[in-house]
Amino acid sequence: MNQNQADVAIIGGGIIGCAIAYQLTKRQVDVILIEKASRVGTEASWAGAGILTSHASTHEPYPELCRASLALYPSLATELKAETDIDIEFIPSGTLSVFFDETEAAGLIGLAERRVNRGFSAEVLSPEQTWKLEPAVSKAIAGAVLFPEDGHVRNPKMVTALAKGAANFGAKFLLGNPVTGFQKENGRVVGTVVNGETIYAGSFVIAAGCWAGNLTALLDLPISISPVKGQIVLLETMPPLIQRTIDGLGIYIVPRADGKILLGATVEFVGYDKTPSVDGVKQMIDAAVVITPELAQSTFVQTWAGLRPYYKNGPCLGYLPGYDNVVLASGHFKNGILLAPITGQLIAELLTTGQTSLPLEPFALTAT
Repeated sequence: MNQNQADVAIIGGGIIGCAIAYQLTKRQVDVILIEKASRVGTEASWAGAGILTSHASTHEPYPELCRASLALYPSLATELKAETDIDIEFIPSGTLSVFFDETEAAGLIGLAERRVNRGFSAEVLSPEQTWKLEPAVSKAIAGAVLFPEDGHVRNPKMVTALAKGAANFGAKFLLGNPVTGFQKENGRVVGTVVNGETIYAGSFVIAAGCWAGNLTALLDLPISISPVKGQIVLLETMPPLIQRTIDGLGIYIVPRADGKILLGATVEFVGYDKTPSVDGVKQMIDAAVVITPELAQSTFVQTWAGLRPYYKNGPCLGYLPGYDNVVLASGHFKNGILLAPITGQLIAELLTTGQTSLPLEPFALTAT
């Protein structure tokens, strides 16, 4: 096959683009993935903490999408390990949401009760039950709710595994050059311009995170997908201090398989600025030490920030209005890692059969 031609051209090499490439190539579709960075997964897909949580109690489309994606993780982790020999470190350890006062307790216990009444899992724990699970949690807590089906994953390894899996099935990668335009014939997109050359394809997928709107603007369709900075702190505790994700006081604490601990994450609408700030780091560390006092003695390793793609009605999944062969898959905001498996599956179904196993209409695009 010509290097400048494919059945589907995917623009964006983060976890969403790589998941779509993986699912399409498994279906014998010829794919070329175009990424402006010199390697895949260098932006939000690398920066995230890898938490996989779905706590909503309703059957609305978005919670259903999240649950469906979370349910795909066990088999996908096994599949990627077999195909690529990469362990994505999927750990279904559950999330422990701690509370310190009556107001927090009312909200979390109410959520747990609604979940159980609607057939979902959640367990309200006393302080003693909480300490039995996680002895390092503060003695000042009033209790906790356990969400047992949650997990976490080592997201940089997952992006690598998805890309390697796609490559094993024949995907081509064009790295290190941004898309600068599209070529149309009779109003239909037939190619995308990269480094002065045109890449031709039958269909195009824009999976460029918070840069996706810049690309749709080249097609005269502005979509308001904003960057939202999220800062992360990496600590190290030996021996490991906690076994499962703990959230509370507006932060989460995530134990990694290598003994390190992630604290996250701020939510800052500050444009494309990825500079960590003392204030953001301090807020997370202060909250983490209140939740788990022994973290005050841990080793500070580093901090970083990533840019999540925020869309007010997100995520955006489906064809661009006015185009029958250009698909947008972006706007996942805080749940890009969680939603990667189901997004890859649904977009692959859309492009190969036109029928999706979950409806995409709730996530249809609206121009702004």
